[in-house]
Amino acid sequence: VDIEYIPKCFGKGICEKIDDGRQDDEINYDLDSPQTDPLKMEDFMSRLTSGALSAPDLLFDELSQVFGELACPGGIYDGLNMEAERKRSMAAMASMLWLVQDRYDSFTIPQANPRTRLSMELWQDMQRFVRWADVSKETLRAILVFLAIRGIGKAPPFLQAMAREDRTPEDVLLTLMRQLPRKVPSYNALDPKEQELLEKVFNMHRNFNLGQFLQGENAPYHIAVLQNMAQQEGTEVLKFYLLSLFGVFCGLRGPENCKGSLFMDEANASGLMACIRMAERLDSLSASAIYWGYIREKANMLSLPFSHLEDFAIARLACLTRAKQSDIGALQVEWYRLNRGDREVFMKHFICDGLYKATYVFTFLPAYLANARQNKNVGMYRAMVVLVELIDTLTADGYLDKGSRVVTVSLQDLAEFTQKVENPGVFMAVHVHSSIIARHNRLEFVVSAKHKQHTKHQNWSDDPTQEMRALMRRMDRRVHCVNRELERLTGAAP
Repeated sequence: VDIEYIPKCFGKGICEKIDDGRQDDEINYDLDSPQTDPLKMEDFMSRLTSGALSAPDLLFDELSQVFGELACPGGIYDGLNMEAERKRSMAAMASMLWLVQDRYDSFTIPQANPRTRLSMELWQDMQRFVRWADVSKETLRAILVFLAIRGIGKAPPFLQAMAREDRTPEDVLLTLMRQLPRKVPSYNALDPKEQELLEKVFNMHRNFNLGQFLQGENAPYHIAVLQNMAQQEGTEVLKFYLLSLFGVFCGLRGPENCKGSLFMDEANASGLMACIRMAERLDSLSASAIYWGYIREKANMLSLPFSHLEDFAIARLACLTRAKQSDIGALQVEWYRLNRGDREVFMKHFICDGLYKATYVFTFLPAYLANARQNKNVGMYRAMVVLVELIDTLTADGYLDKGSRVVTVSLQDLAEFTQKVENPGVFMAVHVHSSIIARHNRLEFVVSAKHKQHTKHQNWSDDPTQEMRALMRRMDRRVHCVNRELERLTGAAP
């Protein structure tokens, strides 16, 4: 192996395994998929546009034959035992083709329930989006390749081989395309212009996560980042990015049924199209207007008011919890169980944009809140109290005073702990038994190993000193809130 040719972020051992086909821990590292023939791909695209591949079964046979990565047996997904990702890719590609060809019936084949099925009205909005994207045959081919190879970036052997700061699926794909292109043969079958377009789109996704925007997980700052990238790279790249990511969402439930889009029903498509409609206006609106415009649309869908700061906070919380209309009543009850001081901490946090006022962005926050809702020993109220304590600690430690407009905090460890804990007291004490660790370009909230040992304990009591510390912090927030209210009332007195 020519180690100088291998990117430095891949260790020598992993590259040799990849290159010579050795096996380790039952993972097949012989990752050379059948090669994708450019002439065969061109013929496939021509038959697509002529309507010769209208039958779903025929289309699926062709996809696995034309795109080498999808071959089964023999493709890279098969070699990595990633059948679920292969089916997501197939569902995404099929859905994209049905969308571009305006084939509603084929797109919605998996959606058996007429009450939740994608409506024709929303389908027409999706067709408007396709017209806006102005999809040429060359662009469609590049999008299909994007959807065919994107799942490869999630392969654990590749992710583990990357440097810690570069462990994202996009980093893996960019590395493979630039340094080991034979591992992604469909990329090799594109012409240089299409390859360049694909790399730009992966880089755009590396810097802006549409899924985080959809859930209200990021901030207006990130919209400004996307605006700058779109300005630098051009409208064509932005359109490709939005359409390809739409395809990714279409394929999310591919392992259940990959002949159309099971995921893109009325509820899911409504939220995603609201997000895309705002993203289409990147060149005409400010980052804040786009961000809060989307949150307002989601609030309208959920029949939530949107006039005051508290309304903004509740609407964003609804996005973060992936709330449906039927969840709103319970969410509002949990919100108003918080004392006013805790609600003010949330309101202040949720309206900071990272542009004019620095803010925290909590990755894995939707997963944390989802796990809390599903765990009867935690629930939304306790999850919000712990989150307020974390925001207080971060602010007291001055993390926003170090020059960064956005401080990213990973809650992955907390989300996993929240899923497993079986004692409310153990959960409520998690903050005083955790650490905030700086790693590369982010902070990580890490639960202590000792505290994790208590996740299954039904009878547990905290150290009185630690319990007193937590109580004092909560009391301090309440006193601060009362003082502010007294100042407000005194100032308003004649």
